Amino acid sequence: MRHVLILSLIVLGAALTPALAAATIEGSWRGSGIVSHRGSADAVRCRVRFSRATAQSFGVSAQCATDTGRYDVSGRVVSQGGNRYSGWVTTNNQGGLAVIVQHGNRLSVTVKSRRGSAKLSLSRG
Repeated sequence: MRHVLILSLIVLGAALTPALAAATIEGSWRGSGIVSHRGSADAVRCRVRFSRATAQSFGVSAQCATDTGRYDVSGRVVSQGGNRYSGWVTTNNQGGLAVIVQHGNRLSVTVKSRRGSAKLSLSRG
């Protein structure tokens, strides 16, 4: 009976491992969205990497591109509980508040600043 219990725990652990791995934003993501500023909107494509800084926070490093240029984005986000994260990100000496909601292997990202906003949909990549 004891061997059956141990085997069951091993099988359960193996089954949960992919789900637990998907429960974190840590790692590489890519996707696209819209950047709005000064009354205009541009399509944007981004590659984003989240690196664990503490148990509840992640460093953000991203490379984004529009038809008019490339942008390096950096910052830090903190878990707000559940599947939500928020924090400050900057590019070209301009900052904004990022709010991230995770839905499994997809992220919905909204960034708002005084000069504009961005909405992105990212997936693991």
